[in-house]
Amino acid sequence: MPFDLWLTFCAATIALRLITGPTVLLVLSYALSQGRSVAAVTALNPKSIALFIAFVPQFVNPDQPLLPQFAILITTLGSLAAINAMAYAMMADKIRQVIGRPSVIAWLTRTGGATLILMGYSPQPCAALKEST
Repeated sequence: MPFDLWLTFCAATIALRLITGPTVLLVLSYALSQGRSVAAVTALNPKSIALFIAFVPQFVNPDQPLLPQFAILITTLGSLAAINAMAYAMMADKIRQVIGRPSVIAWLTRTGGATLILMGYSPQPCAALKEST
């Protein structure tokens, strides 16, 4: 795998990982309520699995052996995802230490959950569908 292609993959992966989404809210919520135990939250996240299936093959050269390419890309994606999740979890843990009151943590956890629910019921996808037809 060419080094410049790998660097492009890294840059694209970092850009996608920095986009705040429901996963980040979930990681922050768990980190605020449970401390740093967020590995289980991110390990089987469907968004990460879908990203892997759709994103990684875009950087594979079919003329070269697939196994080494997949090994490099999977290791890179997994490492960057773990670093990203841990960074958010550590940030949330620091916030938790500052906040410290159980009532504030409960309020933040409920707010994160409500945000996820509201995102699921967002009318924007329906409005975009109506405009396209």
